[in-house]
Amino acid sequence: MGPNVGNPITSRTTPHQRFQPPAPEPRPGWVERLYAGEPKHCKRELVPFLRNLLFFGLVFAVCRLYATEGRAFQVLLQVAGVAFPIHYLAPYRWKKAVFLAASVAGLFLVFGADVGAVVVGLSAAMIGVTRLPISWNLRAGILAAFTTFLAVGRPVSLFDQASSVVWPVIGSMFMFRLIVYMYELKHAKKPEPMMDTVGYFFLLPNYCFMLFPVVDYRTWQRGFFAANVHDVQRRGLDMTFRGVVQLILYRIIDQELLIPASDVAGPWSLLGFLAFNYLVYLQVSGQFHIACGMLHLFGYQLPDTHHRYLLATGFTDYWRRINIYWKDFMVRLVFNPVVFRLKKWPQPAALAAATAVVFVVTWLLHGYQSFWLRGTWGFTVPDAVFWTVLGALVMVNVQLDARRGPARPRLKPKADELPAGYDYKGMAVRCAKTAATFATITLLWSLWNSPSLAAWFDMLARGLRAS
Repeated sequence: MGPNVGNPITSRTTPHQRFQPPAPEPRPGWVERLYAGEPKHCKRELVPFLRNLLFFGLVFAVCRLYATEGRAFQVLLQVAGVAFPIHYLAPYRWKKAVFLAASVAGLFLVFGADVGAVVVGLSAAMIGVTRLPISWNLRAGILAAFTTFLAVGRPVSLFDQASSVVWPVIGSMFMFRLIVYMYELKHAKKPEPMMDTVGYFFLLPNYCFMLFPVVDYRTWQRGFFAANVHDVQRRGLDMTFRGVVQLILYRIIDQELLIPASDVAGPWSLLGFLAFNYLVYLQVSGQFHIACGMLHLFGYQLPDTHHRYLLATGFTDYWRRINIYWKDFMVRLVFNPVVFRLKKWPQPAALAAATAVVFVVTWLLHGYQSFWLRGTWGFTVPDAVFWTVLGALVMVNVQLDARRGPARPRLKPKADELPAGYDYKGMAVRCAKTAATFATITLLWSLWNSPSLAAWFDMLARGLRAS
């Protein structure tokens, strides 16, 4: 090589070649621009998605085979089956809109155009009030007046033009979630996105399950693509499958094993009545599992709705395990505020007062729920006794738990240590507690579902009488 190679002055290059600017980078195509800036949890992979889609197809086939939960559920399964791949392939910024479109389509397909139009109109009115540029207290007052107007006018001829189906649908959407949403607005530091607001009330599985879990707004919002989408979908499919199994078990119990109260005669029939009458709750837990599992398919990561409530070892443990969303709803909006206001009281008194308020509010809100879903308030003497006794039992357990303090975490044995012997005594105590809790809850449950105290005592007398 010569000494002048690479020298910008002596090398044999033209001025045009020497000062030519670098070629511009190619502009990204429309596909790259469409999917640009997506979160890492939104990454699409063919094999995991096809595996989840196949799992969904198997669940769908089982539901079709056993005709699970009637026409509305079958229709929404089909809507979810169509929207699932569309939502998965859609750009991240379109995903919430796709979910909302599927939810609105499900509403109209299940209930028809007339009911759907009224529900959308009433929903727009209530959501519009929450977005008004006025004080929170004034918005809450307007909503209270509006819902009172609807409640008072429901049986009046003024509303005869609207189908009776409208009221349970609009009630299931707003009777509790509106309370949660207004609570969040009161403490929010910035306006909530409109898409999140509307999507929170229009949840796709709501239109086949009028008895719907109280989904927390902030948990629902923050859970959107909070983890790998394929893992979230798989967890949702697991929840859905567990829910379907529980609904099938409920059908077997309801059609084959359930003993009417009038047929109770002797101890064995009493035990069968108490156990199977309580296990009918599998319908509710199954529906809740399916509802939240279906939301997972669209990227919304949510906690479990129930956690092995049949294995509860005490009444506070039972309260924590069954209908977890309701427990969280009560703790956040009732228990914690009451305890905070009574912070100058002795702790036992504050905890007792807060627990009592929780169960009084729970009793009232269950009657409120019954009004919107069934048209009757549902306040009966057995209902009041049930919540009073259960609240008292939970109150006692809360006091005992507060005295014991937080449980110490178990330390895992080191690799060079021999495993400790099996704790037979601890297991025996746990089994006894579980059996006692189950027996008490089944007895209370039979009282809750009894038409009157006299009928309940008569059933117990016939059951305890030796045949």
